[in-house]
Amino acid sequence: MSSVQKRGNKFQLRVKHHLLEKPFFHTFDDEAEANNYAKTLDAWLERGVVPIELLEATQGPGPTSPLLLEVMRNYENDPNTRVAPTERPTLTLLASELPGVRMSGITFQRVNQLIEGYKTREKKMAPGTIRKRVGALSKVVAWYHRSTTKEGQQPPVNVVTLLPRGYSQYADGSVRDIARDVRMSADDETAVRAALAGVKRPDKERPWGDDSAFDLLFSLIIDTGLRLREAYRLRVDQLDVARGLLRIEGSKGHHGAAKPRAVPLKRELRAKLVEWCDGRTGLIFPFWDGTPADLATCTSRLSARFRSLFAYAMVPNFTEHDLRHEACCRWMTLKGDRGWIFNEIEICKIMGWTDTKMMLRYASLRGEDLADRLL
Repeated sequence: MSSVQKRGNKFQLRVKHHLLEKPFFHTFDDEAEANNYAKTLDAWLERGVVPIELLEATQGPGPTSPLLLEVMRNYENDPNTRVAPTERPTLTLLASELPGVRMSGITFQRVNQLIEGYKTREKKMAPGTIRKRVGALSKVVAWYHRSTTKEGQQPPVNVVTLLPRGYSQYADGSVRDIARDVRMSADDETAVRAALAGVKRPDKERPWGDDSAFDLLFSLIIDTGLRLREAYRLRVDQLDVARGLLRIEGSKGHHGAAKPRAVPLKRELRAKLVEWCDGRTGLIFPFWDGTPADLATCTSRLSARFRSLFAYAMVPNFTEHDLRHEACCRWMTLKGDRGWIFNEIEICKIMGWTDTKMMLRYASLRGEDLADRLL
């Protein structure tokens, strides 16, 4: 179906197939690159798949393909498409990385070049970050094909979906996805609470601070597993004193939709919240101004404060989100007179998950704790 011939200092690929209206030609500087692309095209055509670059090259001139940036804007503004708020910044980054590229330019080769660029020494993106960028691009391409394909016709193949398994991994393993597997020991927690209470370290000129609201925020997250944004957006009317629980308006639903859940409160935390909320109305915490515009800034401010707190308490390599991991482990190991208090499904409900695989990701159980049960 395909052949590579040397033409001067270059190499010409010729593809002839019954699925193509006319032969496809392309010139490469490198013979190995030409042969690799030929094998890829042969594999596609054997499966009855015609990549969009072959369709456009063999069907002759047609209407100008729209710019990727234009398609992205239409995709985001489509009332029938729910784009998650967390996806929009990724689309903005993609637009800056592919300036002037038209939809006809989103070929298998171009996507591979994009991925190779992510892996350069200057960028060295984590595999998870690469998958997030490429996944967003794939959604845009799929939407464009659905929107432009005429009734009764087969939509073109989304070349992004043809990427091989493991495309985001580094061949030399120099960059890997980092799985968080840390716990806060009893000594670590004591040091953090001392810093929150204003106890000065001997080697420091001044204490970290004495902020009762931030102290309560720390206790809330580590003892419930609330996400940071869920925690600082809490209102007093979400505290059900009689039932001893918080009614959370979760934000991690499908495409950013609200995902409400009820989170039980341990006795000590319940007492702290009841005392703090006595006489208060509106927001429980004073960190957020209540406007959507301040959400990202507030999250950044509080994340920075947690980093500062953990650094002062000398708790290395610990982040605010690790508190959610710690809370999950505490729910898993919480025992009463009759044994474990909550099962796996119940813990997923508390944490706001619909898939039990998430609990395995967050289960940073200490080996020594497991061994102690055998003594």
